Amino acid sequence: MDLKDPKNQQMLIVGIVMAAVLYFYFFAPFIPFGFRAQLTKYGFLSAQYHKLTLDLAKARQMVNDLPKLQREYEELHAAWLLAKQLLPEEKEVASLLSKVTIAGQQSGVKFALFKPNPPVDEGHYVRHPVEVSVTGGFHEVGTFMSEVANLSRIVNVSRLSLVSLDDKPPDESVQANFIASAYTLKRSAQND
Repeated sequence: MDLKDPKNQQMLIVGIVMAAVLYFYFFAPFIPFGFRAQLTKYGFLSAQYHKLTLDLAKARQMVNDLPKLQREYEELHAAWLLAKQLLPEEKEVASLLSKVTIAGQQSGVKFALFKPNPPVDEGHYVRHPVEVSVTGGFHEVGTFMSEVANLSRIVNVSRLSLVSLDDKPPDESVQANFIASAYTLKRSAQND
């Protein structure tokens, strides 16, 4: 190769310029449009693409689960409303206890004792116990207990004792002593 030939000189200059351009393109980190900068940008965008793809897959899964979650919410909400109906608010306890008294009168029993005790905190709800003692015939007492069990609100009967009164007439032959407990939701549980 003759370096004095202008054609060869041009080819050599073009080769050196091409080598310099290729060097700067592939190996110079400070050129913003170079291969390294583009490779770094590609890696960043590729990682971002994979992250967004995973987020999109999770979002699609949530959208697919939405009808199921809405059904579960509706079921839980219905159960909550039912529980709220069964557990009166504080102001309704007196009304509930008067229903127990009315049930006793309609059943034909006589109240010997109806003594409300202090409320007992049970966590999410409060128990309102009432000591009750009634007398009546066996069937009347059974009817009264059935009426108490069938009230629209939860009333729990505990410590039930039945005593036979042999020296009394048949319509007063049984005495039932028990604790009737009404329940109310605590204020914090109602606001949840």
